[in-house]
Amino acid sequence: MSRELRSTADVTTWFAAGLLLRRVPGDDDMPSQSIIACANELPALPPPGVIADIAALLAGARIPLATPSAGDDVMRAAIRTYDDDVLARLVATPRFDDVLAAFAHLAPGDRPLAIALVVGAICERAGFTGVSVSPGALRRALARPRDERGAIGRAELHGARADDADETGARFAVGEIAALLADAYLRLARGARQTRALVDDRDVFALDHLHVMRDLGGRMTADHIASAADELARALPRRVPANREQRGIRDTNLADDSLYPAGGFAAIVSGGANTNIENLVTSELVYMEDGPGPDLFTLRYVEGELLYYTRDDSVHRRHRHLIAIALGPDLDDARVKDRDVPWQRLVLALGLVVATVRWLAEQLGDQALTVRLAFSPRILAEEKQIVALLLEGEIARGIVSIVEEPWATTVDAAAKAGGTSLADLVVVSLGPTPELPRHLRALHVNLVDAAPKIAELAPRRGVDPGAPDADAWTEWCEGAEDVLRWLV
Repeated sequence: MSRELRSTADVTTWFAAGLLLRRVPGDDDMPSQSIIACANELPALPPPGVIADIAALLAGARIPLATPSAGDDVMRAAIRTYDDDVLARLVATPRFDDVLAAFAHLAPGDRPLAIALVVGAICERAGFTGVSVSPGALRRALARPRDERGAIGRAELHGARADDADETGARFAVGEIAALLADAYLRLARGARQTRALVDDRDVFALDHLHVMRDLGGRMTADHIASAADELARALPRRVPANREQRGIRDTNLADDSLYPAGGFAAIVSGGANTNIENLVTSELVYMEDGPGPDLFTLRYVEGELLYYTRDDSVHRRHRHLIAIALGPDLDDARVKDRDVPWQRLVLALGLVVATVRWLAEQLGDQALTVRLAFSPRILAEEKQIVALLLEGEIARGIVSIVEEPWATTVDAAAKAGGTSLADLVVVSLGPTPELPRHLRALHVNLVDAAPKIAELAPRRGVDPGAPDADAWTEWCEGAEDVLRWLV
């Protein structure tokens, strides 16, 4: 059967009959707004009852256990399958509660669009393709009186044409649209049965930041960068052995004796600032003596003269490590889709940056890590905003700062930080690198080809470039690991 509804009569019959098949009761106005939003956002629509059910579930409704009564035996069997494999699995998905929380915080005017995004995500993961419906014909169907639409829908589901039905331009005979709806319910349930999760973190992220990513282009860019980061993160090793020869040791500012109350630290132990006060701990050894009288531990405790010992390290004695990532001004020309990779070069480069920063923030917890991600002025404005959203957790923790500045400013900041901390520079560009000061460790990720070319501008001993691989995607995964090994 055809998957396209063109005439207003067919669209009205499809909408009226489909809405009668809704399984979750809810607000009568929300389905109409949600279906219009789905028609504007999605290339093909599931049955109207599916959209109404998802809208009611997102609004907080519960799934009823009533037996479907509309339609013939085929329709009732399709609805039962849909109840088990779509609705029941959706509310049991672990991330569905987070989707509900994100939806509850949205403004009322943004909720129809949010419903359309969730419906589209479920259909995409289930591999479901619905019917193509003209938004104009759908609006004309919605403009008809509710009672009239209800009569048309009941007549279609029971195989009889309503007396007041408008057959002008209708292409489907009586009962064909009902069969089309039953087939759609079965195909959606079959696809959902083979899906691991109908909603996931990407849907939560989209709803949480719907005020920023309202247009389709921004959502697609965010989804592609997040997907590229996830795929590259799966290829990264869980642990990378540290190799910090000739890197030096720098402590945080909390090791300065002047930060402590006067007379306390320097008077307690000899050595002053050479010993970290966070490592100074009272002794837990107990000395007992034979015979009457108090033991030595109690005596020293009363007199305030307990022994002290020092630990090797503490949370306040950490190594400062600055990683400056400079994105070149020519990356605006990297919007190129190569044959052997699933995303554009720019998307892969930003995904590599996101995956690397997340890995560093998780694994280098023993360091005072600072990542300075620098975008060139007046380019990649949308991508900058999306990367900031993807790294909002690391930004909130104070690990990552995203700035907009020229290359020279980023290079100078890394060079100045190298005097008091470990400093590394990673340059991502299509062309040549800027002039670098001496003794600054730098790595260049060159996107001139389908696979990245990674070269050390200040090589470290024992690191050799890897052999080229014929598979560009494999080289992207290996390149991400090379960047991590070079930084760690």
